[in-house]
Amino acid sequence: MILTPEIIKRYKTFWAHEDTDRPLLNITVRDKNAKWDIPTPKTARERWENLEFRYAASKHGHKAHIGFGEHVPHDWVNFGPGCLAAMIGSDYLPLEGTIWFGEEITFLKNWDNLKNVYLREDSPMYNMVADMTQMLLDRNDGSYLAGMSDLGGNLDILASLRNTQVLLMDIYDNPELVLQAVDIIDELWITYFKKIRKMMKDSGQYGHTTWLGLWCETSYFPLQCDFGAMISPDDFAKFVMPSLKRVSDFLDHSIFHLDGPGMICHLDHLLSIDRLDGIQWVEGAGNPPPYDECWFPIYEKTQAAGKAVVLTQMWTAENVLEICRNFSPKGLYMGVELDSKEEAEELLVRAKELSRRR
Repeated sequence: MILTPEIIKRYKTFWAHEDTDRPLLNITVRDKNAKWDIPTPKTARERWENLEFRYAASKHGHKAHIGFGEHVPHDWVNFGPGCLAAMIGSDYLPLEGTIWFGEEITFLKNWDNLKNVYLREDSPMYNMVADMTQMLLDRNDGSYLAGMSDLGGNLDILASLRNTQVLLMDIYDNPELVLQAVDIIDELWITYFKKIRKMMKDSGQYGHTTWLGLWCETSYFPLQCDFGAMISPDDFAKFVMPSLKRVSDFLDHSIFHLDGPGMICHLDHLLSIDRLDGIQWVEGAGNPPPYDECWFPIYEKTQAAGKAVVLTQMWTAENVLEICRNFSPKGLYMGVELDSKEEAEELLVRAKELSRRR
């Protein structure tokens, strides 16, 4: 039973922003004896698009990791961040570790094409995401959950359709068209989210996960806008905040993916969103890790605003404990991969001890 009463209780406490005796801890330990014996497709495109291979690889991943704390085995149906763009009309390029969108075909090269921005139910991406989700739901033996695919941030989706550099110019040259396009994409995002969420409910699955790894009994999603790192707080307020408020109002719960120092200037705007539950901080390549005290002001401000702090890339047990020493366990979630069962069990005990001292 992967969703034990204890795990369910702790996640409900997290989403309710209630007091707790320790942070949520998503701990995994790799099983060093697990062997990869699955024939691997030769090309990156095959590895992404062969759903039988994807399913086998997912099952292997669950078997190769032992979970502790609030770890919930899941497959979040990864088809690249912002895959909704390819359901609308963007091209996509499968690579070794990710999928890029809008690399060659600029679907919205001309704003006159805005009338053609709709969900294409015959597109490969639309069906791959739905088919992979349904496969996971149909074959579920109780050892995992099917998660929500990374549909993406809505201005990021528009950047894939329009081209990032062009969209930056549009902020000044065509602001009303940008806002109109985001409104349309918001509706398409919500429509597809409802489709996948209904599939999960119809299958009898209890709650769902996403790429963040958190479980939620009702609907939630990690919102984001990586495009925001290239615009001012005033432009963020005008072009991004209405969309974030609209989608967070639709969802039961949401976390914002704050990616890199270039996004910190928007933190005050984000914390003002009533229905946003918290902030996931990612430090960005080449910067100090998330447990470095240079980032503590972000966590302090977020907790002071009554929001959750989500840190998914902790490196060691001691890193986790350092955060426990300095911050309230209320609304705090951390993910870490450790070397042994004993280390994982000790971390759970020590995290509770440190939390009690605060």
